[in-house]
Amino acid sequence: MLNRLSRIDLILFLISLLIVFNGLDFPFYWDNVVQISVPANWYYETNFNYFYVPDELATGHQTFVGMLFAGVWKIFGRTLLVSHLLMLPFVFGFLYQLHKLLINLQIKVLATRIFILIFILIDATVLSQLSGLTFEVFHLFFFLLCINATLEKRNFLLMIAFVLLAQTSLRGTISAGGIMGFQFLYQYANKTKFSYKNYLVYIPGLISIVLFLVLFKVHKGWVIANTVSNNWKESGELASVNEIARNIGVFGWRLIDFGRVFIFLLFAFLSMQSLRKWRFKDHIIQTLFLIAMTQFILFFAIIIIFRNPFGHRYLIPIMIPIIIVTVYWISTYLRRPWLWLSLCFISLASGHFWLYPEKVSQGWDATTMHWNFFEVSDEMEDYLTRTEMDRAKIGTFFPHYKLMKNYQLKPKNSISYQKATENETDYILYSNTFNVSDSIVDALHNEWELIQEFEQNKVFIQFLKRK
Repeated sequence: MLNRLSRIDLILFLISLLIVFNGLDFPFYWDNVVQISVPANWYYETNFNYFYVPDELATGHQTFVGMLFAGVWKIFGRTLLVSHLLMLPFVFGFLYQLHKLLINLQIKVLATRIFILIFILIDATVLSQLSGLTFEVFHLFFFLLCINATLEKRNFLLMIAFVLLAQTSLRGTISAGGIMGFQFLYQYANKTKFSYKNYLVYIPGLISIVLFLVLFKVHKGWVIANTVSNNWKESGELASVNEIARNIGVFGWRLIDFGRVFIFLLFAFLSMQSLRKWRFKDHIIQTLFLIAMTQFILFFAIIIIFRNPFGHRYLIPIMIPIIIVTVYWISTYLRRPWLWLSLCFISLASGHFWLYPEKVSQGWDATTMHWNFFEVSDEMEDYLTRTEMDRAKIGTFFPHYKLMKNYQLKPKNSISYQKATENETDYILYSNTFNVSDSIVDALHNEWELIQEFEQNKVFIQFLKRK
């Protein structure tokens, strides 16, 4: 008979199946088109004859995830089905490591652990990443694996996980730095005698990062920020004072967006209460606080000083420990915990329905609202096919103007739309998920005629003709 731990793991696996199978036909979306699909397709089509992706395709991120996709495609076929099935072990691995973290923290009350798992899964940003083809699933799995290996003092596992986390993406590299900071503060807080031997485990990962960056610089002449291609050139430019102030505001907004505002208000109260006396209520809260703060400090310090736009998904390693510690604190120490938990749950669940006005940019890849775009986009594609419209004569906006094979992985379908911001076209394909400028929205409403529109849950796509 299965014990309690095994039953929970089985349930988590079934949840992983449900998440992955719900999105089996979801295409690559948003930045994951250029960060995963484009390099993966390039490796696939060049048969791995080259290591470095051409400058016009390179984003500065490590491309090992793209190589993984390309390698799996070579064996099982280049399809969305194969791609999503590749994600399944990492989605389950994330949930398994998440539950293992709760056990390692010694959260002994089963109901509290279950509540925490539910609250993590109900978060719109976390669920949107788990359902898609994205860096973040790999990033979060290796991140939690590193945390658990640290708490369990499994140095060899930590060494391997740290290397893999650091090489997942540039965001993974930042998280890896946070892991080192966490171990240092965790040992200090627990009055463990400092020994440099505890940090030898990080040397292979640090060497791998330095080696990657140096060789990249030698081979391509630039590193991290693409200074050769005109794409993403702002990623390497330092922000002005005003832009730094704006980044700080956006950073906070990203954290509380999509229903997390109530969670973060309670966490802020808990933090002030603890830091005022410089004493935490227990070891669990202290550990989770250190995990969250070491990730926060590194991401905040690096993100706000650059002009590079940043998304909600960047900050998930901060969101997860904060959700955990808040739910644990409510369940363990607050009076009327059901009331507070209900308010937090309703707030988080509401995040799946947050829709900003058309002229307010929204992190569409960080909310399940973007699932509706896949539906209306498919309807529009069917309409354009039936009417025999030439896609090459239609202008559109990011992220919809790449080759269709990079979205749907259909090699024979190499059609693509024009980039509307750079081409004069008689037709425009526009959706409120494209986050275009206010001036473009006004122009589309005033100077273009609506020919066809498909809408689902207030997410729409329009086919327009110049008046």
